[in-house]
Amino acid sequence: MIRNEYRRAFIMLRPALPGYGGHARLERRTATGSLYVVVTAPEGAGALEAALAGQANGEYFAAALGPLRRDRRGQLTLAIQFDPRNVGGRPLEAYHWLTVARAEGGCAVALNGNLEGSRELDAAALERAVCALYAAPEAPAADIPEPGEPASAPAAPEPEAAPPADSPEPEPAPEAQAAPAENPAPSQEDGSDVKIYVRSKARVYTAAARQEAREDPADAAPAEPPRSAAAALGLDASSPWNGALEPLRRLFAENPPAEGAPEDGYTYVRAPMPAGCGCDACFIGLHAADGAADGIRYAIPGANAAEPPAGMDGYAWSQGFWIIDAPVE
Repeated sequence: MIRNEYRRAFIMLRPALPGYGGHARLERRTATGSLYVVVTAPEGAGALEAALAGQANGEYFAAALGPLRRDRRGQLTLAIQFDPRNVGGRPLEAYHWLTVARAEGGCAVALNGNLEGSRELDAAALERAVCALYAAPEAPAADIPEPGEPASAPAAPEPEAAPPADSPEPEPAPEAQAAPAENPAPSQEDGSDVKIYVRSKARVYTAAARQEAREDPADAAPAEPPRSAAAALGLDASSPWNGALEPLRRLFAENPPAEGAPEDGYTYVRAPMPAGCGCDACFIGLHAADGAADGIRYAIPGANAAEPPAGMDGYAWSQGFWIIDAPVE
């Protein structure tokens, strides 16, 4: 009988390059595993790739997980399922770090997080192992002629075969008849009032009539867009933010303050979580004073317990959430 093991971890991804941030949710059973990665990145960051990395006997190795794709919120995400007994030829337990690498314009690890507990890390060796996954294969060498041997020219294309002499000439295609335009727009040569004919041709509206219709008080005014979380905090999201705040700028500029978040003086936005993890979203909060953010807080919905869930070391329970603060620099 196979023992059915279960493990769930929330992984904070630490930035190795400025402007990046993110988190991941890992779930593992005996024969199945799932991983959901959410990343914010600077504009023009290019292709980002997720990978697992490990170290044994002084050697670093890595296994590719796949590319991240941008969702409608502007975040980069990856959701995969895998066999934890064989990830790139090794069991999941052989890997120590989850990484996100910038694979274009010079490969570099942008984010990394511990899969289980902190370990000593050689950042340069880790980056070499991860970037080796995305190195372009070398092109095959071209044939070089021997001295005195003429270089081979590309073969000329073969001429097309002529049609038989007795074959009938193809009939020309009938010309398409242009459909007469319904309701042609009248010319405006003298700058006078323009008449616009509606499709039914039943009524003619002049510009003056349209102006009166616009001024009709019965016309409902367009609804104003919801206020963004950045505006609610009094923060300017039109220019880059400092330090660890920059990866959050777009989230707070494009999303309104979240409902159902902790009431602790922070303004929160929702960030998606993977299906089946017990909650559909976590909350990311900012505290601001005098037009500048001075605190970052993460809140994960969950039941109270003596110890935080696996992978959430440092979290404290409050108001129905597991909460942890992060530095702004």
